[in-house]
Amino acid sequence: MEATVEYSPPPVVDYTDIYEAIMQFNKNKTAFIHQWYPFVEGYSREFIESIINELDYEPTHVLDPFAGSGTTPVELQAMGIKCSSFEVSPFMHLLASTKLNTQYHLSSFERELTRMSGFLRGALLPIRQYMSPPLAKTFQPRKGLKKWVFDQGVMNGILDVKYTISCTDDAKYRSLFNVALASILLDVSNVYRNGKCLSYKKKWQETKMSRREVHERFLAKLEKMKDDIAQIEKSEYLVQNRFDCHYGDVRSSIDVLAEDSIDLVITSPPYLNSRDYTDIYMAELWMLGLVSSYEDIRALRRRTLRSHVQVKLGEVETPEVSKLQESLRALDAVDADLWNEDIPNMIKAYFLDMDLLFKKMKAKMAPSKKVFFNVANSAYYGVKVDVDEIVSEIADQHGFHVEEIREARKLEPSSQQKKQVGKLRESVIVMTS
Repeated sequence: MEATVEYSPPPVVDYTDIYEAIMQFNKNKTAFIHQWYPFVEGYSREFIESIINELDYEPTHVLDPFAGSGTTPVELQAMGIKCSSFEVSPFMHLLASTKLNTQYHLSSFERELTRMSGFLRGALLPIRQYMSPPLAKTFQPRKGLKKWVFDQGVMNGILDVKYTISCTDDAKYRSLFNVALASILLDVSNVYRNGKCLSYKKKWQETKMSRREVHERFLAKLEKMKDDIAQIEKSEYLVQNRFDCHYGDVRSSIDVLAEDSIDLVITSPPYLNSRDYTDIYMAELWMLGLVSSYEDIRALRRRTLRSHVQVKLGEVETPEVSKLQESLRALDAVDADLWNEDIPNMIKAYFLDMDLLFKKMKAKMAPSKKVFFNVANSAYYGVKVDVDEIVSEIADQHGFHVEEIREARKLEPSSQQKKQVGKLRESVIVMTS
């Protein structure tokens, strides 16, 4: 990376009054289609609307390099705007592409629902003769194990559901039903999503759920989806963004796009918070058969953006960004106290990935078009990493004009960091190609 001469940081503008209410995915929990799965990370559909409304041009081809649960391409599809998106997680890609499918029919859905209901409410099969549980070591009780994610009866109930889904002939409904199953997995398990990991629920050993209750929760979820299926069938879609929802690492997969073809970017990459999304969605990955071995898990981690320390990175080149180098020098002073010695290399690698992304995005974008880039600042051992300012300088080095950093929300850091750094800024970086 070539150092930029006389770089001028963009202004930081307070947008909390506007963005605080629309940046959280929680607003999507009851929204059309988005309610199919309780995604935690990401922004709301209203955030997408606010961006489209403020543009002084009509975009025709939008890019989301980090699709996640598909909020951006789903909302743009409803507006008739083409969106190319990329997702490296097989579960997230399944979720996004399933939500983007417009070929569902209520009669077919209800026919499958009736069939599955008859099976799940009928005589119980010796299900393990038909379906095997995943090879994940902690997913069910076994000798010598003190904790497990699913009780025996619950695992059998999930396998019953998986078996009846496997009997569905139409692939699009199999995907839809797998998303419904994924949405109840943590509810029927002994764990919950707790920031960077899965933690055991209080009194989990005292709370037992029956095999039949798993069936009923799955069927209840499908009943809640019926109205959405009916609405999809009645809707007219001018674009089909599922065909442009690519499964793969955007750092290389973006090469499929034509140069100068993108006229808007809306995205939120993984935050620099050492959170491994492979860990967080481990139950969905294993139970849906999206990974079948620990080597699959390791391979997936190696393909993800380098925002965690689950993969040994070795020595990493330091990007030539002044604000980043300030943070790295400060971290060097507390190096002996770091809970993981790879944190400095993780930080370097994260911004090297950002550097590659902006280099490739610049080639794909038409001139003078907008980018809305949602990030959050980080802190490690009292040292703040101003991600928004560092990303802005990287973008500037690749020829983007950064107009402003919009402060969207104040985020609570970990309890260890709170006294030293206070709250951290979540931002939307607005720039022009």
